[in-house]
Amino acid sequence: MRKIIFFLLAILLVLLIPAALKFSNSLIITYSAKAAKLLETKEYLPGLKIQRLNFATARLSSLDTITWQDITSQIRIENKLFSGQPVIVHIKSLELILLDLVQKKFCLIVNGLTTSQAVQDSPSDETKQPTGLEKGRLRMDFEFDFLSPQTSRPQISALVKEIATLAHTGKTIIPIDFSAIASFTISNELVKARITSQRDPQSNYTLIVNKEFFKTIAWLMADDLTEAEAGLLSINPFKVPRLLEIMNSAKKESEKFKEKKEIPEDAYRHVLWSYLLTREYGPEFSKMITDAHEQGDDTNTEAEHRMDYNNNDVGRQYALKLYKRDEILNRLLNDPNVIRSAK
Repeated sequence: MRKIIFFLLAILLVLLIPAALKFSNSLIITYSAKAAKLLETKEYLPGLKIQRLNFATARLSSLDTITWQDITSQIRIENKLFSGQPVIVHIKSLELILLDLVQKKFCLIVNGLTTSQAVQDSPSDETKQPTGLEKGRLRMDFEFDFLSPQTSRPQISALVKEIATLAHTGKTIIPIDFSAIASFTISNELVKARITSQRDPQSNYTLIVNKEFFKTIAWLMADDLTEAEAGLLSINPFKVPRLLEIMNSAKKESEKFKEKKEIPEDAYRHVLWSYLLTREYGPEFSKMITDAHEQGDDTNTEAEHRMDYNNNDVGRQYALKLYKRDEILNRLLNDPNVIRSAK
């Protein structure tokens, strides 16, 4: 009799498992759809907004894992890689894994992350190269008190905000493991670099480009990069295209006056470069970049370094005083604080 009861219970269990899974998957799809709509209504950081979020399937793929597949979203990001343009994000699969039930530890794994510029209504520029990410993979560990709504809601908001911060600045305080191929447009040429994550001394996690990348694209740059300069650029991957564009712009502008002795070409290049950097990123980061350009450069004399440091400072002051770009040259020519030649 016991064997018969056990056998019937086993059959009942086998029949109930698919029904329970189907019910669970139905709930997951329902709540996922509601969460997607909720995410579309918020701006988690200035300049970052989810405009559309869809997924193909959502299911309990194992007892400790929920899997979403074919996630597509359109977002707007104000950073130096995407320049505020609408971006299409596609994720092949996203897994939420329960690591420790007692300590309420979870892991988020993203596979097959790609981003691309959204098609605009206006005619496209055939010379414009695409920028974005491909072959992206992300692992993020976090704690989530799912049994307490009062605790879980702010935890979810904080997690989403950190993901938004990562997309916006390339930095986060949450432990991550990230890798992707990034496409940059530099001097109208498309180049690709691998972006990975690393932990800094302050226990923050930062997206970086390998410094060797800058040696491979030296032919695209207006000037050779010092080791310090390449190191600074490597931890600011979203700024790389614009930074190099500013460097090239300042050099090309100054070279127009190469044959005119009354205009100090080198001084103008440094003043204009520092001015443009300060307008774009502020005086602190501008000084970091221009100082790094001088560090390790053994081609200049001490007098030339002093001249460059001084003129870089003049450029920062021009930007802080809100001078217009088209008046920089005239101000430089009449400014006694500008060093025109190394002595």
